[in-house]
Amino acid sequence: MLVYIMLTIITCIMAYYVQKPRTTGHNSGQVLTRIKLRNRILMCGIFLLLFAVAACRVEVGNDYTRYEEFFRLMMIEGSDGVPTEIGFNLLVKGIQYIFGTNVNLLIFAVFAAIIIALFLKGIYDLSVDFAFSFFLFMTFGYYFNSLNTIRYYMALAMAVVSMKYVLRKEYGKFVLVVLLASSFHKSVLLVIPVYFIASFAWKKWQMILLAAAGMAAFVMKDLILKVIIVIYPNYANTIYLEAGTSPVNILRCAGIFAAGLLLYKKTIQNSRMNCFFCQLNYLSLLLYLCGSFIPEVSRIGYYMNVGQLFLLPGMVEALPEGKERKLWKILFVAAAGVYFAAFLYKAYDPLIKLLPYQTWIF
Repeated sequence: MLVYIMLTIITCIMAYYVQKPRTTGHNSGQVLTRIKLRNRILMCGIFLLLFAVAACRVEVGNDYTRYEEFFRLMMIEGSDGVPTEIGFNLLVKGIQYIFGTNVNLLIFAVFAAIIIALFLKGIYDLSVDFAFSFFLFMTFGYYFNSLNTIRYYMALAMAVVSMKYVLRKEYGKFVLVVLLASSFHKSVLLVIPVYFIASFAWKKWQMILLAAAGMAAFVMKDLILKVIIVIYPNYANTIYLEAGTSPVNILRCAGIFAAGLLLYKKTIQNSRMNCFFCQLNYLSLLLYLCGSFIPEVSRIGYYMNVGQLFLLPGMVEALPEGKERKLWKILFVAAAGVYFAAFLYKAYDPLIKLLPYQTWIF
């Protein structure tokens, strides 16, 4: 646990000094050059620290041994021997072809490097306050959970990168990025309609209609489960059908939704970006409340609630300078700290298995 806490503290301190260039004036060129150079050094340092912890792990994550089995089957039977997507298979087979057999640690390291780089790129591009968004990235557990389910987190990181294209209305680039992400985890395809719909400002009646649709889906859950099993036959007769969702995730989404309602006119109403992320949070709340029967519902919800990394800083930034802005930021930071403590406490659970941290170095 100490490794995770120290990593979070050190990288968040480094992130605090990352400043997105906004300078104009007589010496703006020189100032911007210095800022960009400092940002690159800091971002590289953050990346290397996050990568070192991820790449040096061994037997960390509840599916670590399952992926080792996938890698072994690919060496023996090829990609036909594993039930995984083509992008994942090609990347693994490519590493095995170049570096030979028994390179599991290297494969995990390559995935870690790509996932971390994509997340850092997405956070830097989208956030109005990189340090705050990065702090949430760590305390909400997105980084630590990426040590699990590497295919899914590859897709999630690419989904984060794709958000900027939705906001820029560059829908062709958005679709291409999501299609590439689907070659690692096909569940990411659902963000194409979800992100597109969330990019438009909704009326109150539309939000009520979505809530009604969620309740109707819960009533029709048996039929929906049959459709899911047709799409994902591997779920049939497995523990995944027991589904269920985390009360902590519901509480987090509900709390942020409540804050959005209180600050709607000041921070969301006139901001397309904040509106987009707020509506994604609303969808994730509905999913957790009405879709608890869906297998892997938390993973589906993460495609939506990952927008919280940008919504909270965006709301704080939209408030005028003064006590109110400081108060809300302190409130958000404190809540994230409590969430992080709860996350670390639960990380020992065999279903998560992110603690204790083990490394091949010792």
